[in-house]
Amino acid sequence: MIGIVGGTHILEIEVLSEVEEVEVATPYGRAEVDVGTIDGINVALIQRHGKKKNKPPHKINHAANFYALKKLGANYIIGMGSVGSLRDDITLPAIIIPDDYIDFFSGVTIYSDSLTHITPGFDDDVRGVLIKVAKKLSKFPVIDRGVYFQTRGPRLETRAEIAMIKNFADCVGMTAGSEATIAKELNLKYAAICTMDNYAHGIKEERIDYREIVKKAGENARMCLEIVGEAVKVIWDDFYTGSEGSDP
Repeated sequence: MIGIVGGTHILEIEVLSEVEEVEVATPYGRAEVDVGTIDGINVALIQRHGKKKNKPPHKINHAANFYALKKLGANYIIGMGSVGSLRDDITLPAIIIPDDYIDFFSGVTIYSDSLTHITPGFDDDVRGVLIKVAKKLSKFPVIDRGVYFQTRGPRLETRAEIAMIKNFADCVGMTAGSEATIAKELNLKYAAICTMDNYAHGIKEERIDYREIVKKAGENARMCLEIVGEAVKVIWDDFYTGSEGSDP
């Protein structure tokens, strides 16, 4: 099984076939998961903001979500999201597959009762597949590496904050750093593919309107989902097929 974690626009697009909605109990709480198939491959899909779109970034239970995916048998997980560009030299919309991240503020971990350290990061195998498929299918420019700066949310960033973080990162979002950290702690292979839908506050002299960001993200989500759907098949072929006892 392969996992997908996405934003609110997943609810508006048919992603899986033979869908069953399940609620998975974990040590960290319960997680809502859609279990279905993509071209016969078993996929578990989580909408990180909830089916009712009522979980803001700082309230998402990443530990429950990723533990649920692991419990269901997903070892490889693709995260999807929308980010703001910190670079004015990129033509939008664009696709970015970050290779590193900065997350000073979320503090997410499954290790609240033990002194355990992990070396965080995105998984190179999943990144490699996303890059290969994106460069083949994307109608948008593809940035195959970059730093994702995670802010806490749910508010957008000030001009001063963007002026500072643009010196250290290429895009800004609110979830992928937390997801990557929890995935690594649970020994899951995770990487993110993001649509760059807008320039962050102050990068260009444009008014930042959250409703416009949501509108653009929705328009660009289908391109991202096309890449992710194909990536699921490549991951299955490259990393699962022929494995002893494997189950699609």
